[in-house]
Amino acid sequence: MQVIFTKGDGRYGRLTCIRQDASRTETQMPEQGIAPHDMIHYVVEKTLAIPGAFYGQLKAGANISFTLEHNQLSRQVADKTQVWQTESMVESLQSLYWSQELNFEAFSYLLAQSCEQRELAIPQVSEHEFEQMLASITQLSTQWQSLAAGQSITLVF
Repeated sequence: MQVIFTKGDGRYGRLTCIRQDASRTETQMPEQGIAPHDMIHYVVEKTLAIPGAFYGQLKAGANISFTLEHNQLSRQVADKTQVWQTESMVESLQSLYWSQELNFEAFSYLLAQSCEQRELAIPQVSEHEFEQMLASITQLSTQWQSLAAGQSITLVF
């Protein structure tokens, strides 16, 4: 699936996903000073090969809306635990970027706190995987910040 992040006016950009069968789903996406939330989701899910969270469900046919609009296949791949563990990882990474505390110990602490609040098992993320995610987010954030309105980054999930 192609995942296209299009720069907007500084307040909102656009997220478009085009599946293998050429069907598509898209939404307005809030922009922020760092890589957008949905871009960090992409990095986490791609790096850790998480099949049942946001992009896995979109790839299987769900449509983006406030709550995902599912089809039969996307319901089959959806995994509520993976969804919320992924959200916890994304929120933890965003916090690190905002605070500039880009270290594994801080990530592990924030992830544990977030998962405990949601009453979830804490996903196992190695320091190597953490470093891979940081490198990808940093690269994408740099690319994103250099785009002009209307330009985009296309990735594959």
